[in-house]
Amino acid sequence: MKWFGRDKRTPGEGQSERIHDDVRAARQSRLTQTATRRDLVNAISAALFKADPVGINFDTNTDEYDAEAETIVIALPRAAGPEDVRSLTHETFVQWFDAETAGPIERYTAVAHEIWTLWRRHEGQSEPTG
Repeated sequence: MKWFGRDKRTPGEGQSERIHDDVRAARQSRLTQTATRRDLVNAISAALFKADPVGINFDTNTDEYDAEAETIVIALPRAAGPEDVRSLTHETFVQWFDAETAGPIERYTAVAHEIWTLWRRHEGQSEPTG
């Protein structure tokens, strides 16, 4: 499943203000869409910070993965299981960074399972014991 479409426009002359406005609007949209799930955003951000799939954890920048966590939380209702979450998480990092920085999808397996568990717990479900 393709989770996102990516706009790869290169800013030209006079576009920096529009891009700044787009970034601000996107941030506001993510905050609005996750307003009732901030606890889940925070838990996923912490899980991503701990897993540090792109190597930006410098111990003091604990909010570094907040935007990625918000992006994941917005799409989680469409995920059917850990494999979907792995794809979603990997694609989120490709979207926010690039394919090279994001690295291989396998890098996201463990954190995807953790995110899936957090999501199920948030939704009042437990993991199957089978």
